[in-house]
Amino acid sequence: LFDLPENHLRTATALEVCAGYKLFNVVVDTDRTGSLILEKGRLRKRVTIVPLNKITSRVVRPEILNEAKRQAPEKVELALNLVEYDNSVKKAIEFVFGNKLICEDPETAKKVTFSDKIKTGSITLEGDNYDPEGRLSGGSRRTSSSLISKFAKYKALKDDVTKIRHRLDEISSIIRKINLVAD
Repeated sequence: LFDLPENHLRTATALEVCAGYKLFNVVVDTDRTGSLILEKGRLRKRVTIVPLNKITSRVVRPEILNEAKRQAPEKVELALNLVEYDNSVKKAIEFVFGNKLICEDPETAKKVTFSDKIKTGSITLEGDNYDPEGRLSGGSRRTSSSLISKFAKYKALKDDVTKIRHRLDEISSIIRKINLVAD
């Protein structure tokens, strides 16, 4: 439902931590659609269905984001602002990425998370999670790249294949026309 622009690929681990299990939710248009999928979808495993007509999201208020950027210029951004998405799924993307700040480093994360004017959860580029209630999580991460960055690369390759196929169709059409003239 979203794209990670190439200029934000370095935030993939932080965004994956931000999304957590929500990354695998199934988004549907209405709660009725979700009910039909659960009843008649022959699902092989448990899924969480997120109906766009019922979902509520909490997005960091602009004044809080501005204060975080004032305290740590060029080192903090709202996770929601790092991804691209279609407006039709805005509520679902806000639900996943709307309430966390992505910070360059642990010092910035501590500064903005525990500031009396901000008090908003943050995640470092390495994936360490800072919560204003005092919870911290992080440490050793697997060495392979994040799922989000792999998927971004997959989508880029898929786009390349589509462009190449389109160009191939154009060239094939030109060859057919040349063959007709030659015949």
